[in-house]
Amino acid sequence: MEFPNTDDFLMEFGIEPVEINPSLSLCRYIKKSHNSELEVDFSFSAAMGSFQVVLRLAEHELAIVSSESVKIVELVRDDAGAGVHVVFDICNSTSEAWVMLEPDVSCRWWTLRNT
Repeated sequence: MEFPNTDDFLMEFGIEPVEINPSLSLCRYIKKSHNSELEVDFSFSAAMGSFQVVLRLAEHELAIVSSESVKIVELVRDDAGAGVHVVFDICNSTSEAWVMLEPDVSCRWWTLRNT
């Protein structure tokens, strides 16, 4: 599993982890919206090969999504914005997550069957 380090997140987005667990190779980050009470709480663990996202609005959990079989976690920036792109290696499927951090927080997650 490939993933960025804490310095990458600090340099790219100005955020530091709210939790680090070296025994699980786990890092957890929270990014709040500039326009609303929405926040995205995401974490990944190299030891478990997992990625998790929690979307909250005014401290109420709206959605919790997680998956194992992470292949890569990468920081991306394009015309749509900037954030974290995750690719999962789930047999016979294409599965990805896009956690947008700029210009505002959001999350897209999809799994498509390869035929």
